Amino acid sequence: IPVSQKHGSQLLWKDWTDPTVRSNWESWAMGETGLPLVDAGMKELLETGYCSNRVRQNMASVLTKDLGVDWRAGAEWFQFLLEDHCVGANWGNWLYFSGVGPDPKQRHFRTVSQALKYDPEGSYVKRWLPVLQTIPGAESYLRPWDYCSTDSWKTPIVPPNSQYAWQDFQRLTRDGLLRNPPSES
Repeated sequence: IPVSQKHGSQLLWKDWTDPTVRSNWESWAMGETGLPLVDAGMKELLETGYCSNRVRQNMASVLTKDLGVDWRAGAEWFQFLLEDHCVGANWGNWLYFSGVGPDPKQRHFRTVSQALKYDPEGSYVKRWLPVLQTIPGAESYLRPWDYCSTDSWKTPIVPPNSQYAWQDFQRLTRDGLLRNPPSES
């Protein structure tokens, strides 16, 4: 598979022998990242062998951009799980979304903002993560860490504030809806 030398040579994937990297990979692969859209997508994939392309892009973004895990680990995992696996489509999309393909754009999906845009009522994430049906509060299905204790929802393995597009983050901060917004510097 052709890999862009420009971007590929600049990326340093995290060391697979590091226990934190391994733990993060396992959390991602089992749908236990604490990020509702990613976890719902992985639960669907594990159970059915399918998930939408939009969700696949979000899962790829978290693994490669947020966790810094080599894209090939995700491509292999999807190859194993996908019922509709096509080598060219799967590996090509992983190459593309990891940022090492020939496309000049560096895509980094913000999973909370993506869910807000494409699953505004939370029907998708609530279907695959039934516990989200029981958490009261507006938008609780998008960011359960702001609505419940760590006993009922896993703390995300990436900083939750990294999962908002700028405009969504600004709105939530302005409206006082973030539990722990970062301090302004």
